[in-house]
Amino acid sequence: MSTESSDAKWTPMATAKKTTAPQCVNCGNQVTRQFARVFGDNRDVVHACPDCSTYREMKTSDFIPKEQR
Repeated sequence: MSTESSDAKWTPMATAKKTTAPQCVNCGNQVTRQFARVFGDNRDVVHACPDCSTYREMKTSDFIPKEQR
């Protein structure tokens, strides 16, 4: 049994904005560091994720602006 007070409320959405995990630049969804390393640009910036793009587009990097490649 826990000795903590049951009055404490867990608010997961309140702390979600304070994470250092990478996010998709296009839609803002959180992605893993490994996903950013594989599908991100040379600085591990993710310009598209599975929620806003297809894996074919992510693999070919056609959606990344040329000045950021």
